[in-house]
Amino acid sequence: MGSLYGFEIKSELPLRRLNAAAGTRGELRIEASPEPLESPGREPVSTLIDSTGHCWYASYELEGGRCLLELPPSASFLLEPEVGRIVVESRDGDAELLEHRIASSAICTLLAMRGDLVMHASAVEVAGQAVLFCGPTLRGKSTLARALGEAGHRILGEDGVAIALDGDEPIAFPGARGVRVRHPGRGGEHRTSLVADPGCGEPRPCPGAAIVLLGDRTAALEVEPLEPAQALALLTPNLIHSGGRASIGGAFARLATLLRSAPAFRVALPNDLGALPATARRVLHIMGLRG
Repeated sequence: MGSLYGFEIKSELPLRRLNAAAGTRGELRIEASPEPLESPGREPVSTLIDSTGHCWYASYELEGGRCLLELPPSASFLLEPEVGRIVVESRDGDAELLEHRIASSAICTLLAMRGDLVMHASAVEVAGQAVLFCGPTLRGKSTLARALGEAGHRILGEDGVAIALDGDEPIAFPGARGVRVRHPGRGGEHRTSLVADPGCGEPRPCPGAAIVLLGDRTAALEVEPLEPAQALALLTPNLIHSGGRASIGGAFARLATLLRSAPAFRVALPNDLGALPATARRVLHIMGLRG
């Protein structure tokens, strides 16, 4: 079918955002669950609940090194990292959102359980190296990736980046193709549309060059280098893991490993998003990157 994060994907569900390149890291199977995936009778190890009490995310670590992810209302996922399998219970019929959840939540969590450093981030290729952009929702990760893609950079991912640390250098592998962009709607809500990959072609795996933490927008561009210890503390909320203490500790240690070789920066983008293409190029220039 195609690949994600360097793995060949064999899926019972239709996936349209795969890379054409063959996977070189093994195979992952995506299967449809024949019956509902029931929650275990205990509290999850990790949750995301909004101010109204709605649960958007819950993670349960199970016996045998497995994990159950619940992402209401779209789907639940049973992750089996040892055999490279994800079982999917789809609920709301939104195929585009389901594929996004599979690629950016389920597979990313499974790869973190297998030992990759995985982050909620977008990433682009700059002169053969990966630059990651992290930050809370609406800080501009996807928008920045799209702007740099339109400027001629290949896009490695827009909401999840997997980095292998088992070689001589950290290697970032391409995630799902395309960029999901939020648009303001009536009544203050946001709608999301998928933009076909705006980059100049499918990227190859590439070494990690730098990590950018996006802060609140300001009147003018601000770029601040971060010391590794400071970056480790600030970037930890962007780690993807299964939620338990051991998984958090492992993800934290892998981030520390990456920061030994990849510098980190805190960047505040200007409020004028019309100037974003020029701003994006200036960010790379200030960071000492060319491409």
